[in-house]
This record gives sequence, C-alpha cells and structure tokens, in this order.
Amino acid sequence: MTGSKQKNTPFRKPQANKSGGRGRAGEPRQGAVSRFGLVSQVAQLIDLLDQFEGPADATISRFFKDHPELGGRDRPLVAEAVYCWLRYRFRINHLAQAAEGPALMRQAKLALLWSGAPEPIWSAGRQSDNEWLSRVINVSADDLASEPRTCLPDWLTAKLLEQFGPNRVETFSQAVLQAAPLDVRVNTLKITVGELQQALAGMGVKSEPIEGLPDALRVDGKPALGKTELFQEGAFEVQDAGSQWVSRLVAPRRSDLVVDFCAGAGGKTLAIAALMKNTGRVVALDTSERRLQKFRPRAARAGMSNFYTLVINDEADPRLNKYYGKADRVLVDVPCTGMGTLRRNPDLKFRQDLQSLAELNQKQMSIIEHASKLVKPDGRLIYVTCSVLQDENERVVEAFLAAHPEFRLRRWTEVLNPNERPSKADTTADMLRLWPEDGESDGFFAAVLQRSKA
Repeated sequence: MTGSKQKNTPFRKPQANKSGGRGRAGEPRQGAVSRFGLVSQVAQLIDLLDQFEGPADATISRFFKDHPELGGRDRPLVAEAVYCWLRYRFRINHLAQAAEGPALMRQAKLALLWSGAPEPIWSAGRQSDNEWLSRVINVSADDLASEPRTCLPDWLTAKLLEQFGPNRVETFSQAVLQAAPLDVRVNTLKITVGELQQALAGMGVKSEPIEGLPDALRVDGKPALGKTELFQEGAFEVQDAGSQWVSRLVAPRRSDLVVDFCAGAGGKTLAIAALMKNTGRVVALDTSERRLQKFRPRAARAGMSNFYTLVINDEADPRLNKYYGKADRVLVDVPCTGMGTLRRNPDLKFRQDLQSLAELNQKQMSIIEHASKLVKPDGRLIYVTCSVLQDENERVVEAFLAAHPEFRLRRWTEVLNPNERPSKADTTADMLRLWPEDGESDGFFAAVLQRSKA
C-alpha cells in the first residue's frame, strides 16, 4: 500500500474469505461455479444493482433465486463483493474507467479483492484487468475528487459539511464504509442474558454484553442466527444497539397505553412490550399491511400478548380519533433518509437526494403533528429517526415545539438511567444523537417531548 495517507485507502492484500466459500489457496470445489464464472456473476449483480430499481437486499435475494448454480458457499462471497461495491461504488467505478474494455468486469474484480476473496478468484480472466489492478492499488484515495474519496454523494457531503464541519465528514465517511456489527436484544420474557450467551457459546457463537444495554449482546461475526432453534423459540431478536436505546427512551410503565405510530415490522414495538413485561397495552400502527403482517408472527414467537395492530390510511386517518389524548407514550419513528444506517444499507445513499429529503421533511412534520394529538396530558411523544441530518432531526423538533407550547423538551439523560446510556453520546445535549463512528451503534436521533399536565 502506498500513498501519504492510508486512512482513506482501502487497498490491502487479499485475505482468507471468512464465509468459507473456497478450499485451500482458493481452489475450486467440485461442482462449484468456475473462478471466472464468479467474477461474471458479481458483474451481473453489480449491473442490476446499478439500476437502483429496488432495495439492494431484495435485488440480491432475487438474483440468487434466479441463479441456483451459485451454491451455499458461493452466495456469501458474491454478496460480500457486491456490498463492498455498494459501499465503495464511487471509488470503484472511478478507478475502473482507467483501462480499456468492459469496466463492469473490473468493478467486479476490485470488489472481490477488497471484500477479501482469494486471489485465484479475482485474478481469473483477462490479464489486462489484472495489470490494471496492480496499478490502481498504488492510488491514494486522498488524491481523488470528493465522491470517489469519501464514497458519499456530493449532496450528502455538503449537508454534513454545512451542519457538522470537515472533521465529521471525514469520520462519518470512513465509518460507513465498514460493515455493521450484529447485535441482538435478549427477550427477557423467556431467557436471561447470561443464559442466552451461554447457549450461543454452546453453538460456537461468541458474544459480549453491550455497555449501557442490560438486555443486549453483540455477536462475533455473521452467523445465521435466524435459523437457530433459539431464534425460532423467541429467545432473542436481531436489533441494532441504537434501535434498542431509542426504544428504551420510551420508558413505558407497566400499565401504560403506548402507541407505536410508525411500527413497521415491529422491532421497537417488541422491545417496548418486553420493557412492559407483557402488561399494559401497545398499539402498533402502520400504513403498510404487509409490514404489520411480518410483526404478528414475531410477536407470537416472542410470547407478546399485550398488543393490537391497526393498518391506517395515513397519519390523519379518522380511526385514530379514539386514541386522541389517551396515550401515555407515543413513539414516532418517522420515515427518513436512513443516512445513519449506511453500514447496513449502503444503497440508500444512491436512492436519496435533496428532493427526496425535502419530501420526507414535509411527511415528518405532518406525522409528528398528527401523532402529538394522541398524547394525554403529562404524556410523552418520542420522536426518532435513523438519520444523522439536522434537517430531519433537530429542525423538525424545533419547528414542532415552536408551534406547540403545550409540549416541552426533556433531556434524554433525564429518561435513561446512567447505567443504560450509550457511553459516547453527548450527555450535555438535550436530544440524543448516536454516530456510527463511535462504534456503539448505527446513526440514530431521538427527542423526548413532554406534554403539559393542563
């Protein structure tokens, strides 16, 4: 590796593929797709993803169904490569232009190399492409233009620069190039944290407690936990630590009526219900029946019985009138750009732009306005996003408070106990902000708004 500053340069020697998809020294297995065939498959999938016609995970799943010749060991290798391409797309595509012939195959080779595929795989095919690889590994990212250097779209870099300064652009852009850790929330209705950790260890899965989250574990590697008997029995849910912290900010009491206004598939709903020890009542709302249908079997698996689901047309649905002024807690996890989750969903940075941000802002203001009507006197509204942009966070909350003097901002440290806080969050701030570069979670934002007693 060369270049005066290596922190922005991901080039490295190929390393053993952690998925176990190859034999010794990358030798192909009997009946496996050929080495060059794997490069070609990665190139085909990159070509599909480059059209951004749907979420990356759905496109990858569909591709694997359409290509059964890819075995169980090859699929993780291909998936790692294309996710690497999504993270480094601006840089990989820029470098792939510095040679003759089809750039798509060069993109695939570089993605395979950077994702750790063995050399016999990424070096298969045209020798001229390998000569190109030997040249580009000597390019320092610091010498590149903004998009290939940061691997962020210019609109997002400009927003981060305007709102947080150049140091944050640097740390954030580097953090979201890394893969996210695997966190689980232990379902303490069925098992203790220690018991789950011991059971996972018995399966060869290492895990460690997460500081500040008494019901959480961080798992080593990427084991297929969803296929385990423990998961099927409801012992745990896969949930990022940040999502768990903002769920705890709801701070429900056992007799409360809690409304999860944008419940989706119900990850935070389940966490809230667990905090309530299956007492009180939790109402899960969403405009998508499909998402709520995913929640119901999760609730049954978790042993959750204190919930009710309701598919609404929009945030102004008149069926919400029966909850006006009655909810002790209303969680508003609004639709957002998702810029805090780029480690897990790197395609989002290509699927959002300034226009979609403006449209989301309008939706966020409408949702918080209508959701606030459900809060009873002395109740709380908890506004949450998985974005790092002030446009979707502080500015929405400030505009809402300016229009609603009956609500006041409560400091997040007043709600979370000292032993239940992210250790690197700013305890002097009124609103909770989590950054992926801190290593504790994805990027999240949350504000607790208390309604007056009168």
